[in-house]
Amino acid sequence: MITQIFYILNLLLLFSCVLILFLKSNKQLYSFSLIQILFCVPLLSGVYFYFAYNMVPDAVPLLVFSENIFALIWFYAIYRISRSARTEDREHLYSLFIQLFIGLILLIFAGYYSFFYIPARVSDTVFGFGYYGVIYCTTFILLLSIFAAAWNVEKLWHSIESIHRWGYKFFIIGSYLICGSVGWMASYRITYQKFIPNHFYLLAILLFTGWVFILYSVVRYRLLNRKMFISRKIIYSFIAPSIFAVYLIVLGIISIVMRSFDVSLPFVLQGLFLVMGIIFVGIFISSGQLRKRMHFFISTHFYVNKYEYRDEWLALSYLLQGALTEDQVILALRKVLFETLYTTNLYIWIGDAKQGYKTIYLHEKSLNNKKGINFLDSDDVLIRFLNKYPYFYIKEKESGSMWKEVDKNKNKFFESLNLVLIVPLFIGDQLVGLVGLGPEFTGSKYGQDDFDLLTAICTQTASMLLAVRMAEKLAHARERQAWDTLSAFVLHDVKNAATMLSLVRENAHEHIQNPEFQQDMLESVDDALKRMNKVQKSLSLLKSEIDPVWQILEITHFTNECSKHMEKRLEKIKISCFFDGKIFVRTDSELLSKILENLLLNAFEAGGDNVVIKINVLNNQAVVNIIDNGQGIAQNLLPDALFEPFATTKPKGTGIGLWQTKQLVVNLNGEINAKNIVEGGAVFEIRLPRAEEKK
Repeated sequence: MITQIFYILNLLLLFSCVLILFLKSNKQLYSFSLIQILFCVPLLSGVYFYFAYNMVPDAVPLLVFSENIFALIWFYAIYRISRSARTEDREHLYSLFIQLFIGLILLIFAGYYSFFYIPARVSDTVFGFGYYGVIYCTTFILLLSIFAAAWNVEKLWHSIESIHRWGYKFFIIGSYLICGSVGWMASYRITYQKFIPNHFYLLAILLFTGWVFILYSVVRYRLLNRKMFISRKIIYSFIAPSIFAVYLIVLGIISIVMRSFDVSLPFVLQGLFLVMGIIFVGIFISSGQLRKRMHFFISTHFYVNKYEYRDEWLALSYLLQGALTEDQVILALRKVLFETLYTTNLYIWIGDAKQGYKTIYLHEKSLNNKKGINFLDSDDVLIRFLNKYPYFYIKEKESGSMWKEVDKNKNKFFESLNLVLIVPLFIGDQLVGLVGLGPEFTGSKYGQDDFDLLTAICTQTASMLLAVRMAEKLAHARERQAWDTLSAFVLHDVKNAATMLSLVRENAHEHIQNPEFQQDMLESVDDALKRMNKVQKSLSLLKSEIDPVWQILEITHFTNECSKHMEKRLEKIKISCFFDGKIFVRTDSELLSKILENLLLNAFEAGGDNVVIKINVLNNQAVVNIIDNGQGIAQNLLPDALFEPFATTKPKGTGIGLWQTKQLVVNLNGEINAKNIVEGGAVFEIRLPRAEEKK
């Protein structure tokens, strides 16, 4: 079973060479070659260890096959790495095809003779082979590839600039160790034509040691250009399983080694080691700070940037979607900062240049009453510094006088809060808040990645804070506007009632003895009282929705009665009605009465003394035209501005009547328009849906 696994891994490694045809740049070939080395060396080391432990004739083909694959991969990987250090030109395509062709020949050659040739047994632990046979030739090829690879390692070292050699020294040491170990083994095998088990144990250890040197150089000095194509989230999610898997693999290797030396591991210790491994993984999963330390190590050693800016930006954007208040915005900022940064100490101040900056979030509530923590004056030296600089970092000593002033005056402030970094929340030139951070629990210093992330997040938060503040101001302005509208509306209703009573009062001296006038006067007083008692109901007209009480109404008779009633109250105006028979509409009689009253009062106040009401049917609509001979409508109010609230040219007008009229007409599913007429005066046209006659 193990033999088949090694064959599969070698074939996968060989077939991976096809990927070089799809790599477009020299840097990609360089990174791919490093990855191939990191896989092929431990694979051959494993084969050597397996062969030393299980030295049987059936294992010899696997050994020869693996060495041929290693010879091809190792030589071309070192060659491509050396070439990329000397030139940035991509390797020619025909060269890549030649490599694949040679690999195919070696695969056929090694595979054929590996499966059909078995070396002679010299003793129980030693195998021998003759001169110029299959194993002799393949070993000779392996030796040549090792020499060529060592030559390319030498070229790589000399082609690297002195200032950059420190990043490759462990890679060079590991490569020479591997070349020297395999070269020694190949030379010995060619000279003595035999396999010795102890040699393979030593080779496995030496190859693994060389691989550790190379891996350390790649990780420590980021030889892969720190560009990984695997998501951080995937890496993070595999940390705990990977640690446990490595633990089990190490435990298995220890068990195999002990068995090879006829030493058994007691069952109690096996169970103890297994349980301890599970406990360690459990501690790792439950410890947030331990996980973040591992995240920090991965982010700073395997990636170009310390943070995945896109993920942090999307996380903050998602949290800010439902934020409607400053507190909600700050909670979103706090959550993202705590989950992203490697610190447990966070303070946030919010305010503006006029009122100063107040702490809206404290990490330690016990500090809530300390002087100087809850509030920072807008003239504070720290605020003045942040108005000119993108951040204040206490560990970055600067020569500027302002930095020294902040350091001197705010030293106790930073010490009491255990803060080392202050970042402003800026939008444009407005400072809307500050974020204070404690030191990283990893022991590292804040760097450019941290400053870039904080700048992006704080700018987005500041923009949202400004939007929330503007929305709150707009809401207050609308509330004030609604209150003003409400006041004007109430005033208009009271004004109409007062107008009616005033007209009655003016005519009382002359007609007080007239029974008909007395009746009209009582009706006017009753109507005024009803208006005053219905103020609350009238206020509902300010809402966007008015619920009419629908009924089928014969509009010509209704309009005629309303006109007579208004004509009695407005003695200085003459109202004439012209109808084309009976016309039925579906409407609300109370709302329609208010509409007619508003328009007739509007004509009266405009100076008209003669109003003509014409009602006819057009396109299945009842069309009501109210025509007056007043002063007409100001041109700047036509055609629609006069229906806006507070739009009026009358000295004592409120600008509410026509706006209210349009609201009522719309709620009756009708339309209203206005225009001036040539002869003088104005005409208001109301269109209402026609209804079938009630039966």
